[in-house]
Amino acid sequence: MTYRYHHRGVQAILACAFAVMIAASTAWAGGTHRATLVKTQRAGGGRASGSVRYLAASKAFEIQTKKKVTIRVKVSDVARVILAKQPAQLGGAVTAVKRGQFASAIGPLKQIKDAYEMFGPDLVAARYLAIAYLGMNKTAEAVRMCEDVLRSNPTAADSGEFAGVYWDALLKEKMHGKLLRILNDAVQRGSREVAAVALVKRGDIYMDKRETKKALLDGYLRTVLMFRDIKSIQPEALYKAIKAHEAVNEHHHAEKWRKILLSGYPSSEYAKKLN
Repeated sequence: MTYRYHHRGVQAILACAFAVMIAASTAWAGGTHRATLVKTQRAGGGRASGSVRYLAASKAFEIQTKKKVTIRVKVSDVARVILAKQPAQLGGAVTAVKRGQFASAIGPLKQIKDAYEMFGPDLVAARYLAIAYLGMNKTAEAVRMCEDVLRSNPTAADSGEFAGVYWDALLKEKMHGKLLRILNDAVQRGSREVAAVALVKRGDIYMDKRETKKALLDGYLRTVLMFRDIKSIQPEALYKAIKAHEAVNEHHHAEKWRKILLSGYPSSEYAKKLN
């Protein structure tokens, strides 16, 4: 039996099939993951689960539910994203950075940052990617990468850990004026965690400029005294206060903070630096 196809009809069918294949490929390449979106109270609360991808141009998540229903939720209406499974390579890449194996971690961290944009692991990957760049003295690359992340996701600045490493990169690039403006804004407008980190980084600027007293008064001591509830930053603030006091021969003050650091945060990396 012979089948005859209309030429234009065949072209239309092939074009349609090709478009579907491309669309599916693009969806996967952009990072489609099993996840649950927790909506804000303003958006009515509730949760939506399924196969989720982020649409950068629309600033929205697209969800295909188990019932094959497609839903779009604006980023501004999402309070939290819960992934069904974390990226397998992330733990190993983070460990490599912590061990100083920077070059081997860069490839996996870039892949995770791109594939998990707006899903959470992207910020973890970006943070350690910046640390790796700084460890390799590629400070300009660290700055560019962090600013790319912030352009697509301004809320990344709300994370004290990510913001902190971005600020470290700006400091190493000697971009003091720009960094000081960002830090002053973070102190005034940011969460307590972000403000505490900003104060420590402000101290670092003044230490870099050899203004030790200013580093103590406008940076480290403000964090130690006014942000005692932010435990994550206290060891660093205490350690840097100790070093600043020692630099100006105020050893009695340095000893006071030394005792607090060793007794209050004995397992921290900063306490270990004193031993």
